Amino acid sequence: MKKINESIRENQTIKTIIVALLAFIGGYFFERLGVYLPWMLGPLFVILIAKLKFGHYFYWSKNLRSLGLIILGVQLGSAFTKEALAEMLHHLPIMLLSTAVITVFTVLTGLLIAKWMNIRPGTSLLGSFPGGLSQMVILSEELKGVDETVVAFMQTLRVILVISIVPWLVTHVLSDDAVAVSPITDEHFFLLQYDWKFALLLLLVLIVFIGIGKKIHFPLPHLLGPLLAATLFNLVGPGAPELPSFWLNLSQLMIGAHLGYTLKVDNPQLFKKMFGIIFVSNVLLIAFCYGMAVFLGHYVSIPVNELFLSLAPGGVAEMSVTALSVHIDVSTVTSFHLFRILFILFLISPLIKWIALKKSVVSDHKV
Repeated sequence: MKKINESIRENQTIKTIIVALLAFIGGYFFERLGVYLPWMLGPLFVILIAKLKFGHYFYWSKNLRSLGLIILGVQLGSAFTKEALAEMLHHLPIMLLSTAVITVFTVLTGLLIAKWMNIRPGTSLLGSFPGGLSQMVILSEELKGVDETVVAFMQTLRVILVISIVPWLVTHVLSDDAVAVSPITDEHFFLLQYDWKFALLLLLVLIVFIGIGKKIHFPLPHLLGPLLAATLFNLVGPGAPELPSFWLNLSQLMIGAHLGYTLKVDNPQLFKKMFGIIFVSNVLLIAFCYGMAVFLGHYVSIPVNELFLSLAPGGVAEMSVTALSVHIDVSTVTSFHLFRILFILFLISPLIKWIALKKSVVSDHKV
């Protein structure tokens, strides 16, 4: 028995199969319960819980998560038609205003958390920003004096809260404001109804776009590359394919399994110390975004449920999957979240780097 345990621990293929089986069980169970986003939330929670005791038997490659993002990116890009892009440009002032206001709110709560918990402002701010879990954790690793463990914990709790609360609010509280959007077709469960020559060309273009995105260190290249490729096909080509439900569920499973495998909640001391204030701050942030959506809904032509999902403090992938699941215009939701990520990464992140560097220099000078 001991030899079997050791062989499983050393075999990444077997450990990946174990995670995949648990992810499928979680997705199927959540789907039977009628939970929204079952193939993302099911794998996430089942693997997250099982990992606490059996984590040494688990492995999930980043390449599998990247494949899930590629599938999702193609589906999202199919929603970016000429009309959708024109609508997006029309809403650009609202994107800028809402992003700036949410950023200010996040900065204020982040500074309060830093003061309350006696941690460095850079750590608290990176942990609070809704700019994507992986991007904020990677950025924290590059900054001197920032505690990446705390950042990962804060971002982890935010992601769990957002993808648990926001879809419920959209479907149960704001459902009366739903817009008639064409649902994802279930006519073909598995096979892609698309010309194979165009499919190969699309595959080639998205690989090129992913390569360029990685070369220039663009955020989420495995999501944005396929999204841009599919958008390009919509604008100047034969049109992007709409993927059957099997592939969309598979992409959710891959992303959910990755989140469950990578999210860190196994530090009991950190959990006890920070859980309360992080929980309250994130619930306040979700409530703030909800209130802003209701307020702005009186002045813009975007339905409130769509606007709330666009403003919610989740990642691009998670919120886009939610939009697909509840049949909300994914082009609007995706564009808002992409804009916010770019805003934080290219405008706010350099500012945090500068502040962290300045404080580090001051500390070294005092020493």
